[in-house]
Formats: sequence, C-alpha cells, structure tokens
Amino acid sequence: MRLSDRARHHNLVTVELIPDRVVASDLALLRGRVDAITIPALRNGHNDPSYPKSFSITPQRRSLASASIINRAGITAVPSLTCRDCNRSDLSAIANQMAQGLGNVLIVYGDPYPQPHPGTYEFTKTNELIREISSLNHGNDPCIGAVTNQHADNRENEISRTISRVDAGADFIVTNVAFDSESVLEHRDALLGAGLGVPLFIQVSIPLSLNNVLFVSQKFDIPVPAHIRKKLSDDPSGGSLAVAAEAYEALRGEANGIHFSYLFRQRNPIPTYRHLLETIGIAGPPLAPLAASALKTYPVA
Repeated sequence: MRLSDRARHHNLVTVELIPDRVVASDLALLRGRVDAITIPALRNGHNDPSYPKSFSITPQRRSLASASIINRAGITAVPSLTCRDCNRSDLSAIANQMAQGLGNVLIVYGDPYPQPHPGTYEFTKTNELIREISSLNHGNDPCIGAVTNQHADNRENEISRTISRVDAGADFIVTNVAFDSESVLEHRDALLGAGLGVPLFIQVSIPLSLNNVLFVSQKFDIPVPAHIRKKLSDDPSGGSLAVAAEAYEALRGEANGIHFSYLFRQRNPIPTYRHLLETIGIAGPPLAPLAASALKTYPVA
C-alpha cells in the first residue's frame, strides 16, 4: 500500500514504533487501528537487547529488519533511511527489500553527530538520498516520505527545502513534533501557498511527563506552549494523553493524516497508543472518508 495514494482519499492514522522495544504479540493490538507504522533508524546501544553495540549493523539495516517484523504482523511498515547513517553500501539491501515488496520509506536527514566526532555524511542532502532511492530498481521506487520542520528559525528557507524534497521525488511530507494546532497550521498554510501538492501528515507526540517533554524540547529545540506545560504539571498521570487527544481533535481535519509518536523511546508505547486510540474513538479500522472541505484543501496534484 502506497501511503500517498491512500491519503488522497482517506484520513490516515500512523504511529512510530521500535519493534525490538515491544513484545511481538502486542502488534496485534494495533492491527486494524492504524494505517501504518514508521520505524526510526537507530544506532546500537550497549544495553540494547536486540542489537548490542558489539553486533555490527547499520541503522538502515536495523530499520529494514524491523520493517519485516511489522509486515509479518499484517501492518504496513515504513522504515526510515537517514542521510546521517546511510552509506552507499546500504543501497543494495534497500533495493532487495524493494524487490521483495517494500512499499514505503521515510527519508530524514538525521540527528547531528555528537561532538567532537562529527562523522561523515555520504549523502549531504535529503534530496540526494531521495533521488538515489528513486533510481533503484529501474525507477520502481517505493512511496517516499520526507520531513518538514515547522520550528525552523528560517521559515522561508524551510518551506523552500520542503518543496525541493517533493520536486526530488518525495510522495508525502511529515511535520516535526506538534503539541497543538497553533504551532503547525501556519507552516501548513505556507507550504500550501508554495504549491505543496502531496499529502501532509502532522506529527502529534505523546509526552511521558513534563520533565520528558522539557528534555526533548531543549535537546531538539522544539517549543512547548505554556498551556501544555501547565496541563502536564497539573495532571502528571493523565495530562499526556489529554495533550495528544486534544491535539488530534484540533488537527484531524487539517491534513491528510495524523502521525503519533511517543517521546519516551525506552518504553513500549503500544499500551499508550491503544489507550489514546480508544480515547479518540478509533476502536477498529480508522479509514474514514475525508470531508469535502478537506478534499478541497489538499487537491490531488
């Protein structure tokens, strides 16, 4: 299933998941409730039970391997490829996955290397990697997603970069983390004004706690509105789900899909996702026709 094709006719709901953080049987709890699962490309850690640091595997191959787990569970998987870690030697493995039916990928630049060892990027721009993936298998490329950052200091430059990713071959766009509508709708409008003609997914993140969201905010320069801080402070146990549910209700009709992520990656997020999906009324297949106004807002290119 190409996400971009489906998103032109239905509001989609997707989630981010690290399969080796969960019990495989838990995946059944998401089947029929979400349209796809994205998988970040993570480096090995010393205490990683599935891919310890002594085991040599690139983040790209780790994400591709995890995608196989998701696909076997009967859910569409979207592995991530990052400019930071993707090497040309990984391209053959990606091509093999495509030949075996890999239908979607998400291409991102990747977090900067920690100093003082900056590392080497074989793909210095997201557009380069998008074009490379598009050229594999004689152009029979998967549906390619790319990311836009509504929090960028230079809004005009970010809009231009996002449109250039679409021109390079991106089939859908996913925003950075949003906690409410105010932080993302102006950016969406600017993208539409610049001619965005592919589906847009707004990323809504579920914070674990106030400390969790403030840590992520400081590390990745993502602003947290004052009313969100207050809600998490006043209701430590239920505030996180309330924040995500309210953001979903405010944004569900404003884009082609909502992409949920969980800010605390060390924990299995599936129980939280399940609770949230039940809270917002998704107890079965989430495919519902887009409202006529939404179809007008996001025309087929």
